[in-house]
Amino acid sequence: MNPLSFLRFSFIFFWGLSIIISHPDPKNCPWEKMVTSAVNDSIDMILIPSGEFTSGKNGKLLSIDYDYEIMKYPVTNAQYIKFLSSMLEIEYIEIRGNSVEACYEGDEFIGPDYYDLYSLGVSTGNFGRISWNGKEFTITKGYENHPVVKVSWFGAYAFASANGLRLPTESEWEKAARGSSGTEYPWGNNISGSYANFSNSGDIWDNGTTPIGYYDGSVKNGNHTSNSSSPYGVYDMAGNVWEWTSDWTTDKPRGIILRGGAWGFDPGFSRTWFRYTSTPNYNNSQYGFRCVKRIPQKNNR
Repeated sequence: MNPLSFLRFSFIFFWGLSIIISHPDPKNCPWEKMVTSAVNDSIDMILIPSGEFTSGKNGKLLSIDYDYEIMKYPVTNAQYIKFLSSMLEIEYIEIRGNSVEACYEGDEFIGPDYYDLYSLGVSTGNFGRISWNGKEFTITKGYENHPVVKVSWFGAYAFASANGLRLPTESEWEKAARGSSGTEYPWGNNISGSYANFSNSGDIWDNGTTPIGYYDGSVKNGNHTSNSSSPYGVYDMAGNVWEWTSDWTTDKPRGIILRGGAWGFDPGFSRTWFRYTSTPNYNNSQYGFRCVKRIPQKNNR
């Protein structure tokens, strides 16, 4: 037996054939101890130094006492398909109909189990750009550099853990998006279709995702964009796709927090302080993610 095949994680992605593997104890799913997915070489990270940042609608000053890195852009279809292919090769995942599944080791809110409902991936549909042809995963041509969507929290968690990364806390996400500027959006207090992809933004990508880093101040096919980076140089933190974090709400019913707004939502949802919530098994055409990595204390300045 493959030494890694005892790990059964639970994702749902998108495709059409079924591959059945063994289903051992779901408590044996230490993804963070099995950094096996060779995607790190294609991930561009930005350093976020420790210190204060502006948080919330009322601009409260909070602080993070450690340095960390965050992905410059959301995870793309190309990066995610590389992860899927790597996991399939070592039998971490199985394909069942239109889903890719595995196990989850459990946490404070979710018990260890093999989850069909708590799916980790991307479902078929107009915006699910990754497919399974019976032999390999493929991407709809032209969407390689778009953020992966229809990925549940489990699917985001799996990608992060298998790459030696993790999902950001809500505070880490907001600090990277806003710093101490206190602005409504990463770049300032006003938003238009030249800065971000939101509902009726009027750009050529208005009815779906844009490529990552699209709004960088350059002219693309006659479309003038504005530089939408955060104070730290992080892109796509307003509009395009909602991004999963690692934090749960304290209110009941509990849900996992997403940040950033998305292409099908009004621009106000893209404010740096705005919070959205969802259940971990849910996925749709407007959910994506990016990852972070804490810098070890001994490497701090």
